Amino acid sequence: MSEQPGVLRALWPVAWPVLTVSVVAAGIALAVEGWPGVLGALLAGVVVTLFLGSTPVVLTPVARSSPALSLPVALLFYVVKAFAAMAALLLLFDVGGVADHVDRTTFGLVAVACTLTWTALYLRAFQRARVPTYDLDNSP
Repeated sequence: MSEQPGVLRALWPVAWPVLTVSVVAAGIALAVEGWPGVLGALLAGVVVTLFLGSTPVVLTPVARSSPALSLPVALLFYVVKAFAAMAALLLLFDVGGVADHVDRTTFGLVAVACTLTWTALYLRAFQRARVPTYDLDNSP
C-alpha cells in the first residue's frame, strides 16, 4: 500500500485543473441557468474526477505487483465502472427528484469538458513521465 500516496500525489496535478474547470463552469452556469446549472456543473466535475481518478488508483498497484494480471483486472474494472456509471446516472436523475434540481444540459456539457481536460492533462503527464513502453531485457 506504499504506492497509494504516490499515485494520489500524481493524480493531483490532473484532478486540480478538472475541478477548476467545473468551478468556472459553475460560475458561467449560475449566470445562464441559475442554481440548477451550478449543481449540474459541480456534480459533473465530481463524477468525472471520481470515475477517471479511480482507474490509476486501482490499477497502478496491480500493475506494479503483477504485470500479467493488469490486463484482466483492467478489463474487469472497466466493466464494473460501466455498471457503476449507469447506476450513478440512474440514481442522480431518476430517484428522489434530483432531476428537478440539476440542469442535465449543464451536467452533460461540463462532464464532456472535464473529461477532455482530464484526458489531455493525463496524456501530457504520461508523456513527461518517460515510462518505457517495453523492456528488451538485454537479450538479442
